[in-house]
Amino acid sequence: MSKTDYYAEEATLTAAPASRTQPSKLYGRDLRDYDDNDLETLLGKLSTDELEDLNNDFDPDNSLLPPSQRCKDQTTKEPTGPYQREKLLNYLEDAAKKEADWEECVPYSPGVKRGTVFTEKDEDGTPGGTGASVSSKKADQAPMPIELDLDEEDELDTMLVSAPERDLVDLAGILGMHNVLNQNQYYNAVKGKGQDDNTGTSFNNVVKAYQPRAVPDEGENLTDVEDVMKKIENGDESLTEVNINNMKRISKERIRSLINSAAKSKVLTKLSMSNTAIGDSEARELVTLLEESSSIKVLNIESNYVTPEVLAKLLRAALKNQSLIEFHAENQRQSVLGNQIEMDIMMSIEENESLLRVGVAFQSMEARHRVSEALERNYERLRLKRLGKTTS
Repeated sequence: MSKTDYYAEEATLTAAPASRTQPSKLYGRDLRDYDDNDLETLLGKLSTDELEDLNNDFDPDNSLLPPSQRCKDQTTKEPTGPYQREKLLNYLEDAAKKEADWEECVPYSPGVKRGTVFTEKDEDGTPGGTGASVSSKKADQAPMPIELDLDEEDELDTMLVSAPERDLVDLAGILGMHNVLNQNQYYNAVKGKGQDDNTGTSFNNVVKAYQPRAVPDEGENLTDVEDVMKKIENGDESLTEVNINNMKRISKERIRSLINSAAKSKVLTKLSMSNTAIGDSEARELVTLLEESSSIKVLNIESNYVTPEVLAKLLRAALKNQSLIEFHAENQRQSVLGNQIEMDIMMSIEENESLLRVGVAFQSMEARHRVSEALERNYERLRLKRLGKTTS
């Protein structure tokens, strides 16, 4: 069975969908179905108090609002006079002095400890030990310092010349000469442990920096866009994948023409357009592509300039055919989507029964959790399809 036939069978799955939270409705209609004229009519029917409550309910992460309008105005009192810094500081200091202290369960008394007093424990774990016994135990476990009693320099020179290199490594570590030892040798010398073959017994085991491995640069994308468009128009069935990643020099008009041609293809399954500097004008053409093409399975638009609102429209457009399996749109210019956009994208993913991988960075914990559950349900539905079962 070919990959195209496999995905075609997956698209015809008619199993009952799992239970989902339905989108909010108003007057029996989905909020997405209202256009601007309907919203203006609804707003005209609201009273002054209802409009005030509506103005106080907004999303502080909504990019459609200017920053000055994302915070609720809570100053309802009239100003008492001009701003005077010294007067304000004096008032705050007097208010702090007049404020009562926190009530303490146990009153403070000099020299009296409040709460549980710490007591040392013996070796068997029972309390009642003394600090002296613990200190003596630690002293017994400490390594014995090395002492040298040399009267003449000639005797020291003789000992250094005749000493084995293993002992010289220990001596260098004791003297703090860590620049001539590797990390394991220095650690063993300080802790009083002997050197072994694993750490090295000579000064030739000094850690050195290795030359970095030469990695060739990624080759330039040599895709001929004009040739790809001709193959699509001629109905070339061998062209199932188009990759124009990292081609920033291509004109926006040519990208739109390529997307329009891809929308007419019946065999194209993967379209990769990451790091091509496309914006909302090109992404809106992708909305038409997802609505018209039932063969596209993978769409990659990472590292571009698409706004969150258009990303929500792309996932909403994928609901028409429900043939899209992978959608990658991370690393856009605006990294924060906003709570309203995240909820919209989340509901679109929950309604889509074909998506298996979604590359969108959510800030909300609820959105991440519910999207993960929706993708798990789609994977389970696909697994049952392979086993010849149906979901209940």
